[in-house]
Formats: sequence, structure tokens, C-alpha cells
Amino acid sequence: MTQTTQSSPTPITPREGPRRLWLWAILVAIVLLILLVISAPNLQEGSTYSRSNKGYRSWYDYMIEQGHPIERWQKSYAELQGQNQALIWITPNLEEAQAQSLAWGNVESWVKQGNTVLLLTWDGSVSAAPFSSDLTSEAGPVRIDTTRRKTLAAADQSRLKDNYGSVVWSQSLGKGQMIFATYPWIGANIYADQPGNYPFLEQLIPEAETIWMDEGLHGHRDQQEQATEAGRNPENLWFFFAQTPIAAMAAQLVFLTVIWIWGQNHRFGLALRLPQSSKDNSQQYIQALAGTLNHAQQQELVLIQLSQYLRQSLAQRLGLMSGFKGPLPPDASLAAQWAMVTGRNGQELLELLQQSSQPSITDQMLLAWVNQADAILQDLP
Repeated sequence: MTQTTQSSPTPITPREGPRRLWLWAILVAIVLLILLVISAPNLQEGSTYSRSNKGYRSWYDYMIEQGHPIERWQKSYAELQGQNQALIWITPNLEEAQAQSLAWGNVESWVKQGNTVLLLTWDGSVSAAPFSSDLTSEAGPVRIDTTRRKTLAAADQSRLKDNYGSVVWSQSLGKGQMIFATYPWIGANIYADQPGNYPFLEQLIPEAETIWMDEGLHGHRDQQEQATEAGRNPENLWFFFAQTPIAAMAAQLVFLTVIWIWGQNHRFGLALRLPQSSKDNSQQYIQALAGTLNHAQQQELVLIQLSQYLRQSLAQRLGLMSGFKGPLPPDASLAAQWAMVTGRNGQELLELLQQSSQPSITDQMLLAWVNQADAILQDLP
């Protein structure tokens, strides 16, 4: 019996030719290039040369008008010398800036000699504080737009704080000090009209012979420093290209070429379509919500909700409530009825329900509570 063409299965639609494949490759390359440009770090954030919202040009001009000896630092930290000076670092990514800086290890010894380093960067943990706050200081109200706060050690001194924690603090290091912050834009251009931001940052820095605004971490180098870096290995062209976006673009091009070769070299025939797996939207929502609550460290909120669900489940299964509607019976009534049905001590259930009112819950305590609650529900008929 001859099988007709209509009944013969087709594994996959044939390719339309290499021309369309090259078109897709070009589109993917363009998208990757755009993503590379968008994801590139903005080195001008925090720079005194920048007049953008996150630049510090307005505060730099303000300090000059107030008569402070402020200058821009564009050299290696190995050249930091002397005492009674201050170095100001402003960067949203401290670890990345330290990795790109020259002789960062020399800064600590320089501070111990009697100098000050001010690090304005993201630090601290997310708290329950409002996003925009006007914090009280001797210089006036200081506007910040962050919920991050820091819990200080006993040796640290708070310089700006509220009921949720510290925003600016300092710690001694030898004869000098390090000043830290949870918010890098306290003196940015966007706060030029705020009455307290600029004076607070001005008073935060002790009187010094010279105040250095670090511009090296924003990509600025003086001519002598640039000549020194260029003279280290001028003949190594590959070293030059490795520090430019060309290296990333070349790596992406090689990756696309490998994908194209693999796509054209099907040794075992055309690829078969895989069946699409159905998505469980409820499970995805639960996992996403659990991840958000865990990231926000809201173990207390999770325990309260689980305790409420445990009370409703017990009341329904013990016949004290119809469905999940209506008022819940007291915990004592739940424990008494549960003890009567299971023959166990009702105090065990009472202690479990009362744990939801504890002020501090760890992940281990939450998991132990869930296991006990599951065991209690399994004992019911």
C-alpha cells in the first residue's frame, strides 16, 4: 500500500537559504552592539566635569566660591603624600572603581599618616525608611533618595542618621579617618537647590591644606600620567585592542560564527521541534514572590501569613469554621480541639502559633516552623 504525501510526517520546515540566516546574524550583531553600549558604565557619574543630575560640578564650584583649597586628582595613588589632606571618591560601583584604579593599596597607609578619605557610594541594606527623606543635620535638612541604611559597629561614629539607621558615618584609621555613606549623590547637581546638602558635605570634610576630588576613577588622567601608561608597552597592538570595545565585539563575532557553522552542519539530519512545555503561572508567581520577600529579608511577614493560613486550615479541618470565611476561633480553642482529636498536648500547638509574634526570625527558624506546621496538619484525619 502506497502512503500519500499528505499523511507523511514532516519533522521541521526547511530553511529558506543562507541569505536569510545572514540577515538574522546581522540583526543579532546589531542588538548585541546596542546592548554593549547601553550596559557600558557611565564614568561621568560623580565627576566634577559633569553637569548632569549625577555630576558634581555644582558642588565643586560651590566649594571654590567658599574659598576651600579644592583640586582635581588625576594621578596614581602612589603619588599621594603629605598630611592634613582629604581625598573624595564618588562612584556608584566601589569594587569596580577600585579594580580599575592605580595603587589603591597605597591609600590606606596615606590615611594613617593623618589624612581623610571620603567614600560616597552605595552601601548598607534596604530598610523600611521612605525612599525620599529630609534628614536633620547641623547644616540644615539633607535630602536623600534611598532606603539604604547602615547599622554601625561600636567603633564607628554616625554623621547623618534617622530612626532606621545611619546614612553617613566615619571610622578612625591611624591618625586619619575614613568617611562612608550609603548614598553616592548627596552633593550631586540635582540637589543644588536643597538648603542643606552642599553645606553638610562641606562641613563633613575637615579643614585641610588640599581637598582632592578624584577624577582618575572617572577616566581622567593628566598628560604625564597618560604618557607613562602609553609608554609601558607601545609596540603591543593586541594589548591596546584588549582594553577597547573592539575586543568584546570580536568575541561576539567569533561566537556568532561558531553558531552559524553549527547551524549549517547537521550531521544527523534536520532538527526536530521539541514539544513546548506548559507553564505553571501560579507556581512561577509563587516562586517570584518568595524570591522578592527573601531578598527584602521579610521573614517575619512570611511567618505571619503562614500562621494565619495554619489557623484557617486547622479551624476548617477541626470543624470549627466552614470554609475560609468567618471569624477565626481563639488559639486556645484551636489547641484544645486539636489535642482532643490527635491525643497530643495542646501546648505544643499554642507555642507554634505564638512564634509568629517574634520580632526577629531567621531562615533556619522559618524552615523549622514550616516543618512543625506540616507535621501538625498531617496528624489530622
